[in-house]
Amino acid sequence: MHYIPDIHQIPLNPRPGYDAMSISGHPQAAGRIISLSKDRRTARVVWRGIPGTYAFKPHPRMIDVAIVVYGRVAINCLGWAVILLGAGLLFEIPRDRFDLEIIETFIKVSFLYNSEGLTLQAEPLSD
Repeated sequence: MHYIPDIHQIPLNPRPGYDAMSISGHPQAAGRIISLSKDRRTARVVWRGIPGTYAFKPHPRMIDVAIVVYGRVAINCLGWAVILLGAGLLFEIPRDRFDLEIIETFIKVSFLYNSEGLTLQAEPLSD
């Protein structure tokens, strides 16, 4: 069982791999893979972004369902109206290319799933 009394207190690790996806501003990403399922198909992740815009090309088999903890972002996916997301919303990340504009510092809790398995490594919190 995982119990996190205050999501704001979770130490997050820089995610410099996102720098190559930056297309506007100076966004910065940080996150933590809290845990992986035993079959390595599901991960629980906390992710934070600082304002700017990223161009994402998601893995077509990756399902990322997230809850916005705080902040605001806009998702712009070709052929769709711009989607604005804020605190309390549950959403699924598009599987097609999209731009993610972080309007104000944004944090989400995600549940990632890939039926073929994930190559991620857990970054467990110490007890």
